[in-house]
Amino acid sequence: MDLVVGHREGSRCPFLAYSEKHHYRPTKSIQIMKPNDEYSELNYYIVYLQAHLSAHYFPQSVDRRFIAERADNALDTYVTLFLQGKPQHIAQELAMRELLKGLYVSRYDVVHTIIEEDCWLRIPSDEMEVKALYMLTKPVIHSILDRHEVNGDFLTREDYPPLRYELLAAINEILDGDEL
Repeated sequence: MDLVVGHREGSRCPFLAYSEKHHYRPTKSIQIMKPNDEYSELNYYIVYLQAHLSAHYFPQSVDRRFIAERADNALDTYVTLFLQGKPQHIAQELAMRELLKGLYVSRYDVVHTIIEEDCWLRIPSDEMEVKALYMLTKPVIHSILDRHEVNGDFLTREDYPPLRYELLAAINEILDGDEL
């Protein structure tokens, strides 16, 4: 019997139909999409990393060599693990960890989070991104971030609360100086 994919009026199962000879027949041939030859795993990692770096305002977002090296390392990790017999989803997860190592939370993310959580009465939500970027132009903000060694994996550390209060004080001083 052949499977018929389609709808015949009066059929109890709308996606199956029977021919008069009670054989299933396909009503339409199914075309399997071929993968785009130009799109490779390496391109996937490059595009993903570029998008991540840009969305979180990492300074490396314009460093093509850095992006290419990271993507290449991620692909090497994926291929090595897959060839060692690891399941695809585990190899992919570990490759993504390699790709994003040290790039989980940017300085922008830290400043934006503080503005979003603590300055929401002073700054409208549609201006928070711009204000976070503006704050990152201030040397006092960078001084605080440097002193607390804020880098791409900062949120895993215990010293977030002291940083938060120090940054909040500096941000409020800047906002007061700008009369906001």
